[in-house]
Amino acid sequence: MAPTALDRGPGRATDAEARAWIGRHDGRFGPWIAGSLRPGADTATICSPASGAELARLADASSADLAEARAAAAAAQPLWAALPGTVRARHLQDWAGEIAAREGCLAQLLALETGRPVRACRRWLSRDLAALRQTADSLLAGAADRPGSAPLGLVAPELEPGPSLGRIAPALAAGNAAILAPGPADGRLAMLCLADVAGTAGLPAGLLSVLPGAAEALSDLARPPIATLRGPCLHLVLEDADLDAAADAIAGLLGDPPPGTAGHWLLVQDSVAERLHARLAGRMARLIVGDPLDPATDLGPLPDAALRDRLSTALAETGGVTIQPLPRLPESGAFMAPALITGLAPAMPEVTTGLPGPVLLSMSFRTPAEAIRLANAIPPAPAASLWSETLATALDMATALEAGTVSVNGADLDPAPDPLELWQRPAGLAPARPEAAATGPAPAPSAALTAARKMQPGWAGRSAAERAAILTRAAKFIAERAAGPAERLARAAGTAATAHAPWAEAQGSATLTRHRPLGVIALLCPELCPAPCPAPCPAPLTEAALPLASILGPVLATGNGALVHPGAGTGTEARALIGALEASGMPKGLVGIVSGPRADLASGLAARVDLDALWCFGASDLPEDLPARAAASGKALWLSETGTPETWSGPGGAGDLFRIAAGRFRTLRLSWGA
Repeated sequence: MAPTALDRGPGRATDAEARAWIGRHDGRFGPWIAGSLRPGADTATICSPASGAELARLADASSADLAEARAAAAAAQPLWAALPGTVRARHLQDWAGEIAAREGCLAQLLALETGRPVRACRRWLSRDLAALRQTADSLLAGAADRPGSAPLGLVAPELEPGPSLGRIAPALAAGNAAILAPGPADGRLAMLCLADVAGTAGLPAGLLSVLPGAAEALSDLARPPIATLRGPCLHLVLEDADLDAAADAIAGLLGDPPPGTAGHWLLVQDSVAERLHARLAGRMARLIVGDPLDPATDLGPLPDAALRDRLSTALAETGGVTIQPLPRLPESGAFMAPALITGLAPAMPEVTTGLPGPVLLSMSFRTPAEAIRLANAIPPAPAASLWSETLATALDMATALEAGTVSVNGADLDPAPDPLELWQRPAGLAPARPEAAATGPAPAPSAALTAARKMQPGWAGRSAAERAAILTRAAKFIAERAAGPAERLARAAGTAATAHAPWAEAQGSATLTRHRPLGVIALLCPELCPAPCPAPCPAPLTEAALPLASILGPVLATGNGALVHPGAGTGTEARALIGALEASGMPKGLVGIVSGPRADLASGLAARVDLDALWCFGASDLPEDLPARAAASGKALWLSETGTPETWSGPGGAGDLFRIAAGRFRTLRLSWGA
């Protein structure tokens, strides 16, 4: 008997292409190295989270695989970096064409392994293809051929769920070789297929390697000096918002969260909280939970049953009110009905730790200012949606919100591709890794850090032109005594005054990319004087301050505060330079001088959660566990060789790269339309 109603979509999508690709490799996979797949000895089963059925067997990379991948990348990278940007662009365009031809296979592999709905996987691929093509266009425009800059070398981009081409493509375009270490959430089979496609497109063998399970072994490879944002996706709804549109978009994101996010956090104004919660409950009840290969599916399975059990326990023990509509769930698989928890307070465990999965944690606020305080009390969110029909209020809140991507009245929360400049370094300053033995916890200079953090928001709140004017006055003040440092300050001022935020329009929306300060940066300056230095330099300000001025100028021009550990014998120079800046109008305390053994100081600073970045020039005397300490506190870390005096005195683009590293790119998207 024919059905009388159609409550599903057009039926399950085929997975024939993915199954055929898996079959061509006999269902056994290992690392992808030097243009070929290496079958591993100890394989583990990859199962579908929707059915539990075996998809393939995969071997994690061994130490021998890691050594081979490093050697292949070291051989391929110099030849790749020597190619003109236009040639590299053609290779990336060919890669994009091959990915488009195999888009169906890649989407099916992602859906089968990760459990994400195939509709979301297709959107991921479309986004990443656009990022790859945009990167190739940037190469054609000469973005990677900057005087005074060089590739980082061999890099290990941190992956987001999905192909992550918005990060991988800029890394390759800048002239680097990349080793990827995908985990289960990234889609390991899809990443191996992506490397296979790269070989078909003609990318040099060894330029791109995929080593499943090798993330920890790659911690010594170069990365940009930026901290990756991790945390919940944030949603702010004001009383004048279109509640139906907000509820529809937020509920839809439960099954397709933005890359890098874990869980969802809702802030809604008191006056409309009950109405929004009712709309959300109704929309969540209509979500289709089921087979990720069904194009009608809104919400696929969780990665495993253990996460489902953990979330179920959290819902049972919450101090809030749980609203969990029960859409039809499949009989087998790690499926869970979406849930909304209301009546929460900032100190409750659910809010402080977060719940990864289709769970929406809701808190209320009275005023927009209170909403910003609540939102910014946690580490910056990777993505946030903001809903208000009053454009002035929405823009004011969006610019004050600490988040990677902010979408106003929309749900387009995908991150923008990395700028190519993030994957380059100043020529002469090669990436370095610490070599000294690990040290114990060490105290950090609290007084100087407190003063700099107190003054930094006011400094960042000044216009770029005003900050540039202060740096220009300081440059004129010291020009006769130290021409080199004066020129570096003036150059930083000129760049800051003329920098602009790119604006791109599309049908019904526009994207504004802003470069915002990191906050307070600790600078362990280069050691260019003989050690031990017999005495301070006799003049109060000489060319010995050139490295500090080269670094400090862009840091201040971007709106940051700083803690400075001067190089050996240059403490007098540093004090004179800071004094000239303060005499020219820089707030006193914005830049502080700290002292002590570099290794102990770096360890203490790396552990401080109220410090935003740590830059170390000359890393051979620093503890080996410094990257781990910085990562644990969510800190951007830059480790670089000292460089020669010519590095600081010669022409080049080092100042521009310091300025880019001293900020965080924030994407603001505005949506409109009837």
